[in-house]
Amino acid sequence: MWRSLALGVVTGLRSQLPAAVLAWRQSRHQLPEDIAGTTRILRRRGAVPALALAAIGELVADKLPRTPGRLDTGPFLGRVSLGATAGAGIASALGRSRILGGVMGIAGAAAGSYAGERYRALVAERTEVPQVVWAVAEDAAAVTLALAATRVRGR
Repeated sequence: MWRSLALGVVTGLRSQLPAAVLAWRQSRHQLPEDIAGTTRILRRRGAVPALALAAIGELVADKLPRTPGRLDTGPFLGRVSLGATAGAGIASALGRSRILGGVMGIAGAAAGSYAGERYRALVAERTEVPQVVWAVAEDAAAVTLALAATRVRGR
């Protein structure tokens, strides 16, 4: 279930990234077949480019001053919902409980949202490094964690 929790955290950091990484892994046959069908949509033709475009768009939009905060009600609820979906998806693909995976994804998304927001505020106030540099570091951490959480041995 650590994978569901980790993808939830990634969702809290970058909401579109888990779906894009799951679709990419599915397209490369790096995840077991999804018996329950939770991630079936990720195997559809065009899913990988569409989800990759959404993830890249979010990576860019995150750096813009007018982008709403991740803890604002709408964005936060979206992240928690997507965290549930990502957590359930990876759990189902690995033959685990979708419900427990979804709950872990929700918890991870809430934690990742709060941690990411706090991290950005703290480093901006304690350093003279431009916030965009810290945002790119957060991007790298999110991508690394998403890839680690979706890497399945022997695939």
